[in-house]
Amino acid sequence: MRKLSGLVGWGVGAYAVAASLLHLYTAGYGVFEPRVMRALHLLFLVPLVFLLFPFNRRSPQHRPSGMDWAAAAVAFLASAYQIRNVERLNERWVGASDILLIEVFLGSAMVLLVIEACRRSLSRWMAVTIAVFLLYLATAPWMPGLFHFKGYTFPRMVEMMFLAGDEGIFGFLTGISANILFIYVLFACVMMKAGVGNFLMDFAVRAAGWMRGGPAKIAVVGSAFFGTISGSTVANVYATGSFTIPLMKRAGYAPKTAAAIEAIAGTGGQIMPPIMGAGAFIMSEVTGVSYFDIIKAAAVPAILYYVGVFSMVHFIALRTGMRPVSKSELPSWRPALRRGYYFLPFALIVYFLAWGYSPTKAAFYVILITLALSYLDRSTRMTPRKFAEALVEAAVGAATIAVALAGSGMVVGTLTRTGAALAFGGVVVSAAQGILVIAMILIFVVVSVLGTGIPTTAAYIIAVTVGAAALGNLGVPVLAAHLFVFYYAVLSDLTPPDAVTAFAAANIAGSEMMATGVEAFRLGIAGFLVPFAFVFHPELLLQGSWPSIILMSAFAGCSAVALAAALVGHGLSALAFWERGTLLVAAALMVVKGMGTQLVGVALFGAVLLWSARRRPTPVSATGTRPDSDAAQTR
Repeated sequence: MRKLSGLVGWGVGAYAVAASLLHLYTAGYGVFEPRVMRALHLLFLVPLVFLLFPFNRRSPQHRPSGMDWAAAAVAFLASAYQIRNVERLNERWVGASDILLIEVFLGSAMVLLVIEACRRSLSRWMAVTIAVFLLYLATAPWMPGLFHFKGYTFPRMVEMMFLAGDEGIFGFLTGISANILFIYVLFACVMMKAGVGNFLMDFAVRAAGWMRGGPAKIAVVGSAFFGTISGSTVANVYATGSFTIPLMKRAGYAPKTAAAIEAIAGTGGQIMPPIMGAGAFIMSEVTGVSYFDIIKAAAVPAILYYVGVFSMVHFIALRTGMRPVSKSELPSWRPALRRGYYFLPFALIVYFLAWGYSPTKAAFYVILITLALSYLDRSTRMTPRKFAEALVEAAVGAATIAVALAGSGMVVGTLTRTGAALAFGGVVVSAAQGILVIAMILIFVVVSVLGTGIPTTAAYIIAVTVGAAALGNLGVPVLAAHLFVFYYAVLSDLTPPDAVTAFAAANIAGSEMMATGVEAFRLGIAGFLVPFAFVFHPELLLQGSWPSIILMSAFAGCSAVALAAALVGHGLSALAFWERGTLLVAAALMVVKGMGTQLVGVALFGAVLLWSARRRPTPVSATGTRPDSDAAQTR
């Protein structure tokens, strides 16, 4: 991203501040008419992408080029046209009313600009994905079988993408971005500028650093906290990994292992309530389930994910003889507890939602409260300069989300108008021959492929359009189906060949990227199995009686621990091959249907742990690692 200076920098900064203030105002006092609100949203944010993100590495890095200014101007005019003609556009009939030549021109330009904005600010894969679906829309009349569609003329295709009210660039997804997501991006930026991120990391260091393998456990706890406000797996890794990965390497972890642990922990932050990135808000709009109900349902699976990760880290520490963080490196509890009031914004978000406030209104009030809390400590005081920086950062962050959702709106419009989504669902059900677990595996593969190299939110939107119907046809409830797809859209950031989160961690650790991606996938397998568990056991989504919820959550937690021990090869001592196999069986039995079977799994798990406890502990060298450990080999 460019670092602008001088008059251009001040001008673009003021434009970004105006965008954030507009959305802050509408969050507190009400949004405009839908088409106007969406057009204003893109009028501010799409030009920002062209001014701040260069075309390529050879483009000017400290100023926009002439082509960047031209692209920003056309994007501005296309959105302004929607505002200027809002009454006529709201009254026209899509598919029947005439399309003006200026609308064909502006619509075509806006489609291309959104694709290019996605390429610049997100990834080339996002741009390619949108382009492939638009190509399908144009060639559908020549497609065979289920994917054949009569097609549209070019003006009607432009109409669908540019003029339609609930799909395309200015469709309902852009509405979610404008009405809800921007204010939560601003909420995250204000929290960071107010020192909440530093407080959470200090708290994680003090809470987990004293344990064996403390540096890795700091990464797990810190990422779980930090991920609730970052909204991005990569941002989470860079924010926490810059501290935890060097700490893990100093403690003796191999660079590849340190990067993999941080990647897994950082990825899980996006499934941790109460924020969960942008996905939960979109899920609420699409399913009609309240946002509060979604974050309640997502709580236990998120905890199970981190139970698996924490267990994995713990057993690796036991296997390699890792030491805790030295007391001299641990911060005092006193400063952490003194700023304990920074847990208040998270509690208030949940409180406001539980009492029926809209997500937007809840975020608006919590932002104001966070601003006030920052003044309780002179070092965190939110000065006008810091607040302006938060406003600029929010606008830039929201711009990347806005173009992703505008592009996703075109994809969703293509899938729904052509019937391709239903066709794909039929193909999945047919290939699975009505067997739910096979359909789930197929959808997992599809989501992992669709999510390669593109943002979680866009991956979720595209994948759920084609996957939720298939799961629904096999009897999976709506919320469980959407959460299933959402989890794998998040975890696709760990899936090779383009495991962007693992690659970001590898960049910090100095490890080989593909090896880190494979290691992250291996160590994160326990997390990959959580969605299968909650589809078959709705108790994990807080559905059912409290005794059954607590009991099933305990079984699932023990299963995650058993699986982690089997994968690492270490329990209370090093595990033999047959013991690892027994733990895999026990982990599976604890999450199948039937109390008797689950109790057998618990008994097997307990028996293996007791048997391994009889052996002597693994010898540890003076440096704190086994002689044959990964860490020792790296040295």
